[in-house]
Amino acid sequence: MMLTLIVTGAVLYLPALALRVGHRGLIENIHVITGLCLLAPVVLGIAGPWRKQLITDLRRFDRWGASDFDWFKSRARRLGLPRDKFNGGQKIEAAFLGAAMVAALVTGIIMRFAPSSWITWATGATLVHDALFFAIVVAVLAHITFALSRPDQFVSMFNGRISRSWAKAHATAWVSEIEASNSRASTGETSELGAAETGGESSP
Repeated sequence: MMLTLIVTGAVLYLPALALRVGHRGLIENIHVITGLCLLAPVVLGIAGPWRKQLITDLRRFDRWGASDFDWFKSRARRLGLPRDKFNGGQKIEAAFLGAAMVAALVTGIIMRFAPSSWITWATGATLVHDALFFAIVVAVLAHITFALSRPDQFVSMFNGRISRSWAKAHATAWVSEIEASNSRASTGETSELGAAETGGESSP
């Protein structure tokens, strides 16, 4: 969905691409419809059976510790602190893309549906929308580049699974949390993390 927005946005923004592709009206409609649907997966996730797991992960993005700041140091200077499921870089990326998606949606709605009397608002919205487009392109391309350089994590984005050996090496705090949760579950309590976070495998 995000890639569809990037491709259609590039066609709409760059004259050379617009002339080569043509069908501007169709491309614009695809861009607008895709943009309006951008937050649908999150809404469905919160409303559906994945609600508990999704909210748990969203809360992780807002939970910062010393290990998250340690991640930004060079490998030689890192202290080797136990890390959570998401590292500091992933948390910043998620926060930026989440905010950018909302801002792009709002400015896009103004650009598309604002009455002619809102010309000042529409002009400002266009400038913000264009700036967000370039920022999102950079963030998404960086994300893809990092993912391609890390095969285990790249595959996990598609199948929702990660090996226990990887988790023990890169997310020891998360592993400890899963083990504690599964331990409580074995005594009759409900596990907060469940099999989804370990890819359906037994606890690491």
